[in-house]
Amino acid sequence: MRPPRLTARGFTLVEVLIALVLLSILMLSLTSAMRAMGQTGDSVERRASDADQYRTTVFFLRDVLSRVSAREFHALQAAPGAGLDASRIFFDGQPNSLAWIGVMPARFGVGGRHYLRLAMEGGGSGEAQLVLRYAPWSGAPEFADWGGAQAQVMATRVSALGLRYQRPDTGEWLSAWPPPDLPFGIRVPSAIEMVVAQEGRPWPLMIAASQPLMLTDPGVSRAQFGGGTLR
Repeated sequence: MRPPRLTARGFTLVEVLIALVLLSILMLSLTSAMRAMGQTGDSVERRASDADQYRTTVFFLRDVLSRVSAREFHALQAAPGAGLDASRIFFDGQPNSLAWIGVMPARFGVGGRHYLRLAMEGGGSGEAQLVLRYAPWSGAPEFADWGGAQAQVMATRVSALGLRYQRPDTGEWLSAWPPPDLPFGIRVPSAIEMVVAQEGRPWPLMIAASQPLMLTDPGVSRAQFGGGTLR
């Protein structure tokens, strides 16, 4: 008697196609999960970087904005031939920029009185940055060469910057400083409010109480202005 013939049974074409479909779905799921994990890691890293930028900016501006020069530049200095009404200080507060004379902290290696400007500028990648420009004070009542001044990037990917200035006499917040009806004896705002947004996400509101430089600005009375810190 001949032994029974053994036949090997393989996979049908339908079974192979089903296995390939299931494998493709599994690979797609794994790829999506890996991509999501990578995006989450990038997002966490970016949030941590933004938090570091916020803390650094607050720490730095606490010193810079709290000491503002209120030294007057009289008509003969500011514009030869002008009347006495031309007496003023170097403080140009706008809704999205601020230029003034202040003191850079010595621990940053550039201590002393400087011309300062805080504004948004375009970065190398096309994204806006919050930039502080500074140049040594020369005694001149004006400074316009901000493009040639040194720059410190305070924050990257900035989508908005808003500034307001508080009147010491009324407590009103203004979008520009100085106002045209500023009473005699008031030179700088009592506080500066700053709102910054990164990629549409606003930072916590920051308010800095500004103080004139008492020892070097003639005619400044300590009683005219309040004190405080950035918060």
